[in-house]
Amino acid sequence: MSTQAGGGPQHVLTVALGLRARGWRSIVAGPPGGVLFTRFRECGVETVALRTDRVSALTVLRLVRAIRRHGVRLVHSHGKGAGLHARLAARLAGVPAVHTLHGIHYERYPAPARALYLALERRLSACTRVVINVSRAQEAEGLALHLFSARQSRVILNGVDVARLTARALDRWDARAELGLDPGVRVVGTAARFDAVKRLDLLLRALAAMPPPGAMLVLIGAGGEEQRLRALSDELGLAGCVRFAGEMAEAARVFRAFDVFAAPSRKEGLPLAVVEAMALGLPVVATDIPAHRETLGLSAGLVDGTVEAFAKGLVEVLDDADLQLRLGGENRTRARSEFDARAMLTELESVYGDVLAV
Repeated sequence: MSTQAGGGPQHVLTVALGLRARGWRSIVAGPPGGVLFTRFRECGVETVALRTDRVSALTVLRLVRAIRRHGVRLVHSHGKGAGLHARLAARLAGVPAVHTLHGIHYERYPAPARALYLALERRLSACTRVVINVSRAQEAEGLALHLFSARQSRVILNGVDVARLTARALDRWDARAELGLDPGVRVVGTAARFDAVKRLDLLLRALAAMPPPGAMLVLIGAGGEEQRLRALSDELGLAGCVRFAGEMAEAARVFRAFDVFAAPSRKEGLPLAVVEAMALGLPVVATDIPAHRETLGLSAGLVDGTVEAFAKGLVEVLDDADLQLRLGGENRTRARSEFDARAMLTELESVYGDVLAV
């Protein structure tokens, strides 16, 4: 798995802590440089430093040794690189493998790389006992692409530890102080990997299209798109209205600083940051894509993926305090009833039990 700040690694931390509380022993292997690698250790999760983010036969062999040294009975991988190394290592070590797909992203690859990725996922599924999909929309796509069989697939919606999330979240004023924001300014915020699929450029353009008084935009995260986004912010004359807040191991701690959480992605598996924002009672404006529909339900916050529609959606919510309260309340109720980590952990334990019983 990756250990950079993001939904996938944060999900793994929630799973590791939740399973430990239920009597399981979890050992997390991943690159040591990410901000969440330190967070795992701070939380007392056993870790193994491995460069699973780089394709390497040596990484597979080291993972095999770690599996045998620690007496691992089941390997559960998350993400592309980790999914390759872990499933090969599990096969060599003779233990069953489970893999979670956190989104199926391949469309922007060049044609040869796209074909290679899909072919590799199909081959790896042959040595995977269960493939976990984080949304029904993702399962449907994976089945259509023949990445796994219907018999292998289990849908387990991403969940958040609502009690822990609520307890650790700063209140509105402390969160704004931590981000260096004026208490009275209108704030649109998001937390995402700076990748083209997240379409943060759409969010910048929507901010520029909003009529006065506009809003302050907070972007939490990092990634390969950062320089381009900073340049676009300057080009659009937004330099004083955009705060690049950097990576945060627990970004949701400051979500209450936002009046609206924005999710402009082109595609998602099931967006954990959106679920966290919902659980904290924030209104969400999001692109109308399958994963957002599945997460938010029939929400007034779903908009077309155009600059004009996104800007209009943000303005409607920012200008209407009653709408903010209604959407925030509906989101909180939905997150706590459908995306609580306890249900996710129970379903995951069921998968582990089935796999280990064979």
